[in-house]
Amino acid sequence: MSPQHDKLEATLARLARRVPDLGLDSLAPHEQTALLAYSAHGTVTNGGFKDFYAGSIPLSRLVAALRELKLNALANAALATATSFPTPALVDDVAARREHLEGLDTSKQDYAFFRLSTEELLDAIAKYWKRVGEQARG
Repeated sequence: MSPQHDKLEATLARLARRVPDLGLDSLAPHEQTALLAYSAHGTVTNGGFKDFYAGSIPLSRLVAALRELKLNALANAALATATSFPTPALVDDVAARREHLEGLDTSKQDYAFFRLSTEELLDAIAKYWKRVGEQARG
C-alpha cells in the first residue's frame, strides 16, 4: 500500500477508536460514511454478509454510504442481500434479522465485496473526502 493509503487507514483506525465511547453519530457525516464502508468491507470480506448482519448497522446506512462513495455496484450487491430474508424489511431490524442468519446465502454478494481491494476502497474514500471538502469550501 502507498503512504497515502497508510495515512488514510490510520485516520480510519483513529475514528473507529472513538465510536465505542462516543457513538457513530459523534463523527462528522463524511467520517461516518467512510468508516461504515471501510468497516463493512472488512467484515464482509472476512466473514460474508452473515457477519455484517450479526452486527448492529442497518443495511440502509451501509447502502447510503456506498452510494456516497460512488461504489454503486457494491451498494447494489448489498441491497440484493435483502432478498435472502423472508421479509426484506428485516435487513434494517438489527435484532430481528439475527434469527434468520442460519440459512442466509449471500455468496454472490460477498464476491462483489471480495473483488474490491482495500486500496480501491481507500481511493474511493479519498476521492469522496476531497469532493466533500471542495463542496464545503465552495
